[in-house]
Order: sequence, then C-alpha cells, then structure tokens
Amino acid sequence: MSGEDDRSPALLIAVAVVAFPLLRPHGPGHITPADAFMGLAVLGVIVWAGTYRLPVHLPYLIPVAVLVCTGLLAAMFSVDPDAGSLAVVQDVFLFAWAAAIANAIRTPKNLSLILGAWAWGATVWASLLIAGVITHQSWLAGGQDRAQMGFDNPNMAANYFLMSLFVLLLGRQPRSRVARLGACFLILTAIVLTGSNAALLSLALGGATAGLFAVWRRTDLVIAVATASIAVVLLAGLAYFTAEEGVLAKVENSSNALVERSIARSSKSAAGRTSLFADELELFRTGSLLGRGPANTQVNLERSFGQIVKEAHDDYLATLVERGPVGAIGLLILVVGVGVRAFSIVLRPLRPEFARQLRNPSAVVGGAIALAVFATTHEILHYRHVWAFLGILAGLYLFGREMQSDSVPGGPSFMRGGRERA
Repeated sequence: MSGEDDRSPALLIAVAVVAFPLLRPHGPGHITPADAFMGLAVLGVIVWAGTYRLPVHLPYLIPVAVLVCTGLLAAMFSVDPDAGSLAVVQDVFLFAWAAAIANAIRTPKNLSLILGAWAWGATVWASLLIAGVITHQSWLAGGQDRAQMGFDNPNMAANYFLMSLFVLLLGRQPRSRVARLGACFLILTAIVLTGSNAALLSLALGGATAGLFAVWRRTDLVIAVATASIAVVLLAGLAYFTAEEGVLAKVENSSNALVERSIARSSKSAAGRTSLFADELELFRTGSLLGRGPANTQVNLERSFGQIVKEAHDDYLATLVERGPVGAIGLLILVVGVGVRAFSIVLRPLRPEFARQLRNPSAVVGGAIALAVFATTHEILHYRHVWAFLGILAGLYLFGREMQSDSVPGGPSFMRGGRERA
C-alpha cells in the first residue's frame, strides 16, 4: 500500500472534526478534549508523512510566522506576558492543525471522508442542541437564553454551525436530497437558536456570494451580474419597505423569545461595539508600535479608560492593537492568501477525481466571505473549526486544482463549454 492510499490520517482528522464541540472541561492552558483529538491527528499526519517520505506543505506559513513573531515580541512587554505567550502557542497549534488537514486531503477519498465526517457530525450536534432547547435541558443546550452546547459562548457555536453549513454545501454528503435538505434545516435551526446576529449576517453575505459564483460557473458572467443586480434591487426595495412600515421598531419591541434574543438586540449590540472599538483604537493610539500583547486587550481596558471591559471582539482591530502594525500586515497577508486560494478553486478547473467529491465548489468562496464578515465583530482566529476550514481550502488549492499542463486549450476559464464540470 502506498502512502497516499493510507487513510489512517484522514480517519484521525475525521474523528477530531466530529469532536469540535467537546470544549469542556478546560484543562491547563485551556486544553480541551477536542484539542486532544486534534493533537493526535496532527501527530498521525506527521508520522504518516515521515513513514512514506511524502512532501509536507505548510500553507499560510508566512502570515502565521509574522503573527507569531509579532505576538511573542509584544507579549514580552505586555501587562500579562503569560496570556500573550499562551495565545502564541495556540497560534502555532492551530497552524499545525490546518497544515495537517491540507496534507491529508491529497487524495479524493481522504477529502470525501473529512467533508462527510464534518457534515454528518454537525448534523448530529445540531439535532442534540435542538433537542436540548425543546426539552429545556440546559446541560445539553449549553445556555438558558442562547444555546451554545459545549462551546465557550453562543457566537462560537453559531460560527461552528455556520461553517458546517458551507462544508455540507461543498461536499456530496449526505447524498440523498431529502437527507441533505433535512441536514441543512437542522443546522440552520441551530444557528437561529444561538441568537447570533453576526452568524445570520455572515450567512446572508456568504450565501449570496456563493450563489453568485454558482450561477457564474453554470452560465456566464453576464447572467451572474444580471442576477446580482436583480438581487440588489430587491434588497433595496425590502429595506425601503422595512423602514417605511416601521418593521425595525416592531422587531425591537417583539415579545417572541427567539427574536428578542437575536435580531431585537441588534441596535444595542451595535452601540456596544461602537463604544468598545473606539476604546480599542485609543489603546492603539496610546500604546507602542509593538502592540499591547496577544489576549491583553481586556486587561488593558480594565487598567485604563474602557467603558466596556471585554475582549477585542474584532480580529482586525485586535491584531492591530495587540500585535502592532506589523502584525496587522501579517493578518492582511493571511486574508489575501485565503481569498486567492478560494477564488482560484472556483475560477479554475478542478481535477476530475476531486471535482467528483464536491457538489458546490462555490461554497469555499461563500465560506471565506462569511469568515471575513464574522471577524469584524468577533475574534475567530482562535476557533478550531475555522482553521479546519482553512486547511480544507489549502488542500484543495494544493492538490485539487487542474494543473496548467492538463487544462483544455483555449484559455484558463472554468466555463469551457458553458457548463460546470462537475
């Protein structure tokens, strides 16, 4: 058996992917049961690659190296060096986790196994969350007002189910149309029960982007632009109707529990974020160019002028405040790298054996956009499932794209023949 035929590393990753919600109890250094499965999977990939002498790829190495170096330097001079150092260690671990996934899916079978495990696992977890809410079992739902299961907070749970939905749309499992629709419904319901407005907004923008590229892949750019234009007009009309009829005021005064815990608190959440972000910008202005240190925003707000004492709640602003301008450049490189990989997967032909494992390749762009939007109001760079998605994205970019020498003559477009290849 050749190294690429060995599915053991993909099996380990599949188990770790299913275990994402197992984040309690916390051990030293915030280690969780999910981390144990992830660490075992990373070790398995290292042993597998070494045994069969397979080339190892390290996607996102440059931006992560910048983030790690700036984080270590800032932590040395921060108020809480231990917290900063721990955050850097977490950066390295998550980078290794993403790299392990990217290297493991060098074969279509491994890709299918990992995507299937994530889709089915998220469906089961969503079912359990819904059951916990319906039966009022807080130990299962994870919260009295907003469901979160075993996650640290409802927004982390919402982001997990959000990315799970894009993974489900990307792959071919569940294969049955009925089962697929049922899984989508369960995951969407779980997102709603978390009460996360950020997840709903990210889903809308990411889903719209994925839909636009799906239309483009199946037809041409003109029809895709026309579809987008019609959608914009309809949304503008809906916004005008909402404003004229006072729908927002009615929503804010709604007595419905789900509405009250999600959309109805939008204005309050926005006001809180505005105040928090203003204080964080002041931290940056009054701090050094090295940054305040990773995971040090809250403690600095406590020691200074912060009216709202919380974590940064914004990956872009958090990186600038905690790791300085150079760290922000590292994050920018990471964002650009993710975008290049996502759009390349959608805009270039895929190898037939990989294309057969994907149902909607455009979902990778939708997922990337959803992450970018979600990161404006929450810190998601330490979410384990986010780096798993980035690992899948990198693996598809490395092994799933059709090489230039294999392309059909007549241009690099995926639209040869006017139809999506798979």
